[in-house]
Amino acid sequence: MAAGCLQRFSVPLTVLVLVACLSGFLAHLVYARWAGPAPCAEDSADGAVTRDESTGTNPASDGELPEVDVMEIERLQELAGVLARVRGRVYRVGHSSKSNTWFLDFGPSRSAFTAVIFASAADAFERAGAHPNQFQGKEVELTGRIKDDPKYGLEMILEGPAQIRLVR
Repeated sequence: MAAGCLQRFSVPLTVLVLVACLSGFLAHLVYARWAGPAPCAEDSADGAVTRDESTGTNPASDGELPEVDVMEIERLQELAGVLARVRGRVYRVGHSSKSNTWFLDFGPSRSAFTAVIFASAADAFERAGAHPNQFQGKEVELTGRIKDDPKYGLEMILEGPAQIRLVR
């Protein structure tokens, strides 16, 4: 009977299972690298990390976060990795139905600043009545860590509706 069980498993099936497991593990590593470190006890109440990993300092130690307009590209690049407030008018709201990811673009080109809402946070926005489409053409203020991603450019990942507020 044991020999019969072994004959049911073919080499291609075994290879397929191993490749699937390896793919899942690699996807986890890529996500962990891209998402950054997990929040710790010193983090703010909204879950956003307030420590600047490059210097180990808290940019908001004086009680104020750096504020920058989305059009100040050089200033945004200087603040990459830092918790800040970013303000500007949403030019376009995009949605990827494949990944259920929302993109709030602050300009017509790919070099413009973008706020990203992943599927893992999209439900929280829905429950709070803050559907991403409502921000189209509106001036907003975002609070979070600025990222200067080599592939996607300047962006901020929004993990909850508390990170965005309508200004006008």
